[in-house]
Formats: sequence, C-alpha cells, structure tokens
Amino acid sequence: MSTTTDDAAAGAAAKEGAPAPVAKEPVPGSFILVHFLALFGAWMGVLVPSLVSVALKVERMNATGKVGALSLALGLGALVALVANPLFGLFSDRTTSRFGARRPWMVIGTLGGLAGLAVIAYASATWQVVVGWCLAQCFYNALVAAVYGALADQVPERQLGFASGVLALANPLATLGGTYLVDALNASTVAILLVPGLIGAALIVPFLLYGRDRRIARAQVPAMRARELLGFLWTNPVRFPDFGWAWLSRFLMWTSYATVTTYMAYYLSDYLGQDEDSVTHYVFLGSLIANVFILAATVPAGRISDRIGRRKPVVFAAAVLLAAAMGLMAVAHSVTGFLVAQAVVGIGMGVYFAVDIALPTDVLPDANNAAKDLGVMNIAATLPYSLITLIAPGLLALGGGDNYPALFAFGLLVALLAIPAVLPVRRS
Repeated sequence: MSTTTDDAAAGAAAKEGAPAPVAKEPVPGSFILVHFLALFGAWMGVLVPSLVSVALKVERMNATGKVGALSLALGLGALVALVANPLFGLFSDRTTSRFGARRPWMVIGTLGGLAGLAVIAYASATWQVVVGWCLAQCFYNALVAAVYGALADQVPERQLGFASGVLALANPLATLGGTYLVDALNASTVAILLVPGLIGAALIVPFLLYGRDRRIARAQVPAMRARELLGFLWTNPVRFPDFGWAWLSRFLMWTSYATVTTYMAYYLSDYLGQDEDSVTHYVFLGSLIANVFILAATVPAGRISDRIGRRKPVVFAAAVLLAAAMGLMAVAHSVTGFLVAQAVVGIGMGVYFAVDIALPTDVLPDANNAAKDLGVMNIAATLPYSLITLIAPGLLALGGGDNYPALFAFGLLVALLAIPAVLPVRRS
C-alpha cells in the first residue's frame, strides 16, 4: 500500500473498479483481544491435529502405510477447506441474524469441528480418519472465515499492520500450546485430539459475548444468483490484479511453509531416527523455538509495515528468510540442525505473519463481500497442504526413499518465487 489512509485506499479501490470501502473508526484493544482469542481457538482445533495428532493417530493404526494414509487424510481435508472457507464466507456475508453476521457461523464452525475431531479420536480405520478430518476442516474453516470477516468489517487500514501482527500470533501460540498438550497427553489418542479442540471452543466465548459484529438488514442483501453461488471460489484476477498477485504470493509462501510442517513428525522419525516419544518431544521443542522467534518478529514487523505504509518489503524479507530455513532443513543431519532451522523458520514466518492478513485485506475488491473474498484468499493458505501431499511422496521417493533434502529444496524454490509474485501489487 502506498498510503496509510482509508481515503487513499478508497481511491485505489475505485481505480480497480471496486466499491469504495466504508470509513471505519479505530478499534480498541479489547476488540483485537477477543478476535485473537477466537482465532487462537480455531487454530487449536485445526492446526494441532494437522501438525502432529492426526499423524500419531494414523501411525498407531497403520505404521507401515502411514505416509500414504496421512497424505490421503490431510490432502482431502485440505481440499474440503479450500471449498469451505469461501463458501461459508459467502454465507456469512449474507447472514441477517439478530446475533450478527459472524457469530452464528462461529458457533456452527466450533461445534462441527469438534464433532470431526471426535470421529478421528474414536476411529478404527483410515477411512474414518479421512471422514473425520474432512468434517473438522469443513467446519473449522467456517469459524475462520467468520473471524477474518469480522476483522475486515471493523479494522481501519491504518491499524491493519498492528492488528494483523497481533492476530498472526494466534497461529504460533496455538501451535505451541497444542503441541505441548500433545506431548503431555501422548499416552491417550483421544486426549491429544479432543483436549486442544475443547480448549479452543472455550476461547470462542469472549467474542460471542463481547465481540463487535456486523448486522445486516434483509433489505441490504441482494438475491443470490446461481452464477454468483457457482463462482464463490473465484475472484477475477484480471479485473482485480492486486488481489490476484497477492493471492499467488501468499500461495507460494504457504506452499514452502507446508513442506516443513506437514511431514515434520515423519522427518524426525524416518530421517533423523527418533522414536515416537522423542518425536512428540522434538515436535514440541521445534515448535517452541520457532514460535519464540515468531513472537519476537511479528508485531515489530507489523508496526514497521504500518510506519512505512508498505507490505511488499516485508514479504521480500520473509521469503528470503524462509528460503534460508528450507536450505538448512535440507542439509540438517541431526536434531540440532533441525532445531536451528526451526529458529530461522520462526523468524521468516514471524516477519511474514505481520502482513499475511494485512496485505489481503488491503486489496479486497469489495468490502460488502469481505468474508467471501478473504475465503478465496485463504485458499492460498489451504491449497498448499493438499498439493504438498501429492508432490511430497514423489520427492521423498527419489534416490531410494526418505529424500527429505529434495522436499526442502522444493520448499526453498517456491519461497523465492514469492518475491517476483508480489512485485506487481500496486496497493502495497
């Protein structure tokens, strides 16, 4: 973005043919806090299982076929998330409940997500894990779409960098807290799946009670046409090029990140030779180290972005740092090397998380369809977890199997490609 004023954003939007955004009042710290807690709760439910809990469940059920089974579950779940996020965002944008446009979907998403985790917890076959994970992804993405929609509804542009930085901390803190719980509760497969989800559900309550939500009158909601419903996965990148380039850059950054998070448990066991107890310990320790650096980098980077009035330089720095982390993962042959790489991952993603929400919100085509368009933007963060499960098995099979250096070399390349992808964005 070239300016930090809402008036300038309105002018830029008009140049791209989008409606000018409604002027927004500054939001208090309590608003950001309840949003942070809600997003933290969502990530507790969906990130922790994808990082370690589902992998452990699959391994305990089918140790010999675990890579294929995990790839199937996470891959199909990511495809469900790809559709669910913008679809529920579209519904949320048109919800006229007296409780607000976002609250109903937060409740539905939380309860449905917990049901999916329960199916996985008590599953006795791989197909049941797949069904449960698809349910969890579907409903937790309804929750995430509602939280991000509320953010876009209320936060003025001049606060987006700071708000984005604070909310971005929900991801690493949920990962850290969740992996600690998994390490502590490792003896119970049911507990490692349901306890993080239950804690996450409790953290949605403050928003439900005190959060500021948009209310939409029925007269303000246009009739939904079949073309619009069928196009919920699409925001025209030719008509809105800033949105398209921002989407591509985000997709590349998250694809790189997915290479290190999706197979972390198996990297530790199959490549570095750790036993199951050590795997859960080092997943937690690696997450701890990464998240300490994420916490240290995110809010300062967000404030810098707000101060200079630009997002792209932050993306450049983050891409270089993430590429360096992938290189370190590729050459690591010990747990120490893995932990050092996790520190660099933390710095890179901490810098990136500072603008991961702010940049998409800057380039939204239509403020009246914020949750739907952010849902399309979130495809860039969910689709990589599906694609990597298709790409990784082939890369890992090179040279006789367990070729994790090839996987991380791929991650390095796509991180660097995020730099030219974000260059054409004008409103940042």
